[in-house]
Amino acid sequence: MALVLSLAHLRSAVRFRRYICEALIRPPATPHQPRAAVILPCCGVDERLAATIEALGRQEYEDHEVFFTFESDQDPAYEAVGQLAARWAGPRWRRVLAGQAHDRSQKVHNLLAAVNEVDPEYDVLVFLDSDAVPHAGWLAALVAPLADPEVGAATGFRWYSAEGGLVNGLRSAWNAAAVAFLTDPVHNFCWGGSTAIRRDVFERCGVVERWQRALSDDYQVTLAMREAGLAIRFVPQCLIACHERTSLRQFFGFARRQLIITRVCGPALWWSAMRFVGGFTAASAGCVVFAIWGLAAGRPDAALVSLAAWVVLLMVAKIQCMLRQSAVRRALPRDWTRRDWIFDVMGVELIGILHMVLLLSSAFGRRFRWRDIQYEMVSPDETVVLRRHNRGPQSRAPAGAADHAYASSV
Repeated sequence: MALVLSLAHLRSAVRFRRYICEALIRPPATPHQPRAAVILPCCGVDERLAATIEALGRQEYEDHEVFFTFESDQDPAYEAVGQLAARWAGPRWRRVLAGQAHDRSQKVHNLLAAVNEVDPEYDVLVFLDSDAVPHAGWLAALVAPLADPEVGAATGFRWYSAEGGLVNGLRSAWNAAAVAFLTDPVHNFCWGGSTAIRRDVFERCGVVERWQRALSDDYQVTLAMREAGLAIRFVPQCLIACHERTSLRQFFGFARRQLIITRVCGPALWWSAMRFVGGFTAASAGCVVFAIWGLAAGRPDAALVSLAAWVVLLMVAKIQCMLRQSAVRRALPRDWTRRDWIFDVMGVELIGILHMVLLLSSAFGRRFRWRDIQYEMVSPDETVVLRRHNRGPQSRAPAGAADHAYASSV
């Protein structure tokens, strides 16, 4: 059973690599650059915030405006963003104050406030995370697939670098396993850190209504695309490398939160991961146990067969990882490192155990801490804000109030 599941995932890895290669060598289509509003929710000064703001000011896209959205003007990012964006020579920008969230995540609350400020003349809504540093052609590449009326949303994804120590390497290998799902028409999804959607699709699918009490922005968009029968197109050129360091505690909290959100909002994907990881882990452990038993019972033939089966399982898994790493190396030639390959391919046994531990930790409970706020996910579209930790004084700006700080005239 484990071998059958492994071969199925190997097929997915082959499909993923083929998709990446074809997308990168495909001749550029006719430029499709409708008016775009880029929305960036901010909370605190991230390690990569300055680089993200600088990169947004260098986008090779003719007509777009950037909306930075905050809980309040007391957020340290509010002043930092204002100073950084003021240096731009090109795109227009403004800051939006959302106020505190009470029955949805603060990120979703900030997004809703920004969407409310976007003028009707904008044809495309683009969402970017503050720690995702895009290259100059990111916006044009992300919007381009929306020229196809059958595509409801286009998405990129994060790629964590293994540089920076053991925990960073574990995070890189853990995150890499999710990348191959992006080319699977059944299990693919939108990543809120880099997603573009046509304005008319956004409104027709009722994303605003779906966000009213939601915690996850991207899973609600994914569900909306599924129900509308629209495709989600993964754009390899929008795979974004993330280099910030993490601690074991931070990584475990982040991974568990992501998996709880997946279990609540995308149970089919969560169970698919559980079946594969559980089957691989159980089969590997069984092979080792039977090998030891064979040696202890004087049955070297049984021990040999068990060890051979274990080697076959590991080799299939390693080939799958090599295919994935080969594809990502093509998409991120400057950011991909040999350490990414080493942790993903050579650490298959350890990463399998890590996957199992994280999946089991997410199997129970719906409470977690995110950006100094304690949440409980009651359902995909119902969220409870339980507690705020270490929050400074908040401004009295009403929700949706906008600071129109234009870097250039219309």
